[in-house]
Amino acid sequence: MHSVNWRIMSIHLNNISAAANFKSMSIRSPHGIAARTARTATKVMVAVLAGPDAPLVATPAELPRWRRLTPLALWSTVSVRDSSPDEILRCVAAEVARQDVEAPQVILLGEGKAARTALELVLRGTLDCAGLLAIAVHCAPLPFRIVPTAAAVRLVVRRENCADAPEFLITTLQATDIDARIVRLDPPAAKVARAAASAAETFVLELVANASRQSRHHGV
Repeated sequence: MHSVNWRIMSIHLNNISAAANFKSMSIRSPHGIAARTARTATKVMVAVLAGPDAPLVATPAELPRWRRLTPLALWSTVSVRDSSPDEILRCVAAEVARQDVEAPQVILLGEGKAARTALELVLRGTLDCAGLLAIAVHCAPLPFRIVPTAAAVRLVVRRENCADAPEFLITTLQATDIDARIVRLDPPAAKVARAAASAAETFVLELVANASRQSRHHGV
């Protein structure tokens, strides 16, 4: 792990709230008052996008550890059949409603194609959330103009998939007022997975802590 060179780039600027919001709806609890109290105490939901790509970082070995490190967060798996925008929007909205949370309480976590689609939806202003952790996404140019969003964007990518050309994703993000931080990892490949998991874990803890603090501040 020590032989891996990686760099963190941070952008901490003012944000403008996105217009899109999810509608939440109540669900019946079989456990009565105790279950409702526990649900009320949960101010943040981490929604893990389980898409067609096999996870390389957010694996069954890592997710339980991240859950233990964030005991007050509700962790939920959002299974998507494909990585299309309509599928991700539909499945995320259904899970948000089912868990009876609101968009500012939601952190999205994904890898690969599903993560790239979710990232594009957030940057289009179509998908509202407190934060997004996108792992192993390709940094190809965005086919649209970024809409200002209050969501915190965190990326863990391999440098070989992430060019510095002016039109590419990271350079475009740096030119906005979005709260974005990126970790770019270098080979050797044998060390990348461990370094990526460490970087992703740090981002998960940060996003949950920030969303929890904002929820308490706004009384969500």
